[in-house]
Amino acid sequence: MAKIIKVTGPTQKLIKVIGPTQKLVKPDVVAKALGAEKVGIKIDTKQGPISLFSLRQFFIGRLRSTGGRPALAGTVKKRNKIPLFPEDWIKLKKMSEYFKRKDGINVSPGQIASALIHRDISKTLFFK
Repeated sequence: MAKIIKVTGPTQKLIKVIGPTQKLVKPDVVAKALGAEKVGIKIDTKQGPISLFSLRQFFIGRLRSTGGRPALAGTVKKRNKIPLFPEDWIKLKKMSEYFKRKDGINVSPGQIASALIHRDISKTLFFK
């Protein structure tokens, strides 16, 4: 039979490294050492299906219906006006239609904008 072992002795002292740090290696130096060459491909920050899935999960967890259009739980009823570029509003409307068609989630373009703003603001470390 398995037996749980409890360690009751003192913990080890924390080891602090106080010596000089190593110099950072520049990416160009590593690329040259490995014989890499530029191929002209840029990594884009556009979001794909995985991001849409996480947004979908956000809505499934937060949308609450009390009759009429479901509201996002945790948001305030005050509506703030945020100026949007026309092309962004078109994308938000397409995303709304996508969620309605693919997942049956009745979410408005404004609610999607709210979720995207919330997600990105929560990633910032500027304020705590």
